[in-house]
Amino acid sequence: MEVKGWLYLFPISSRVPQPREPGEERLYEILPEIEQRRIGLGPEKVSHLILDDYNKVRTDELYDFESLAPVGSLSTRFLEKVAHRFLTAIREKRPIAGLSRR
Repeated sequence: MEVKGWLYLFPISSRVPQPREPGEERLYEILPEIEQRRIGLGPEKVSHLILDDYNKVRTDELYDFESLAPVGSLSTRFLEKVAHRFLTAIREKRPIAGLSRR
């Protein structure tokens, strides 16, 4: 997701995110099968979009990728759901490990 010259990179994993501390509840969304197909993931494994751990990098300083051209995209409805959940977590001051590379 790009916002005002910054690219926010949220990991996708086939593993359920584990608590960092006992009793901690991780913030993630399970990608529905149709969303997995939209971004080129196979349906054979459940995928988790992890929302409490992200990297933030300026698009003009990005060197990790050959191209920023999308290979797929998540639906607007799914992204709205994820954004609402993420913003709610921020308002509730839930632990979110964002890393800005500068």
